[in-house]
Formats: sequence, C-alpha cells, structure tokens
Amino acid sequence: MKKPSLQFSVPCLGVDETKGPPSFLYIFYELPFPKFPSPAVPFFINNGWCNGLGRYEEKTRIIHPDKRTIFVETGNHEFTLNEETTPFMSINFYKDMVFPRAGTYWIQVFLDNQLLLEYPLVVREASVKNQ
Repeated sequence: MKKPSLQFSVPCLGVDETKGPPSFLYIFYELPFPKFPSPAVPFFINNGWCNGLGRYEEKTRIIHPDKRTIFVETGNHEFTLNEETTPFMSINFYKDMVFPRAGTYWIQVFLDNQLLLEYPLVVREASVKNQ
C-alpha cells in the first residue's frame, strides 16, 4: 500500500455534478452572519486524494475556536485507490449548520485517524449597513 496525498480540501456552498466532473460553487474562506447563533447554512468540504494505492479511511471535522471541542465530525468513511494515477474525491455535506458564536473554527482532515491538514474557518459577524 502506498498512502495517498491530500491534493486539496475546498469548502464551498454548493457542488454541481450535472455536467461531468464536479464543480465547486461559491468557494469560501470565511462565513459572515448578521447575528449569532447563526442562521442554518448547508455547506460542503471536498477533499481530493491522489498518488496512492489501497484502502483508507477519511474523516473531516470542525473544531470550536477553543481548539479543544469538536463542533461536528463526519466519522470515518472508507475509500479505495486502485491505481496511483486515478484520484478519489470525497464530498462531505454539512446540513443546516448553526454556529453558536463568531470566532475562528478549524477544519481538520484525517487519513486513517492521522491528522493531515488543519486550516482556519473564520465565522464572523457581518456588518449590516442601515439604508
């Protein structure tokens, strides 16, 4: 077995699979909300794996700003790479997420329970302009 590389991890608000390979819609690096707790928002975290062989388990989680408490986790799901040159993409859907407060949350991507990537997700209060 040759462990795969994590080629990408992309958060977005939509995934279009109607016209061939998936297209990520509304890629984001932060989520602004007018108030907290936030309104419910569905979103995706898409992870691309390549250059490996064999069976693996992937898990994605989001950690609270305290970096100690899990906010949400996908649990382990298995995937198989049969050829080094054929990649695998996991599409993780987070349905109707409500963020309790603003802050820097952390997205974590695991392979076989080993943390491979951690990056920030800023959830902030949006400034609302009076008209």
